[in-house]
Amino acid sequence: MIFLSVFMTITLVLGPTSAYAGKVESIQEVIEKECKKKISYEQALSMIRPLYLTCVPGTKVTVYDSCQVKCLKSNAGAVIGR
Repeated sequence: MIFLSVFMTITLVLGPTSAYAGKVESIQEVIEKECKKKISYEQALSMIRPLYLTCVPGTKVTVYDSCQVKCLKSNAGAVIGR
């Protein structure tokens, strides 16, 4: 019983961060390439929302005051409901 509760706790804590692992690494690569700046995992994790979730595909997002990075959302041509 204790093992199950420990397992569920670990899954709940680590589950969401591992889902973003590929996105975080992509953000780190893009920022390093476009802005010539190395950022930590935590900094890249905080940029998932503006670079993947809330931006409009095909536009640029301003990060670090003057550096602009292309929106990383890839479903620009998707049609919902078909």
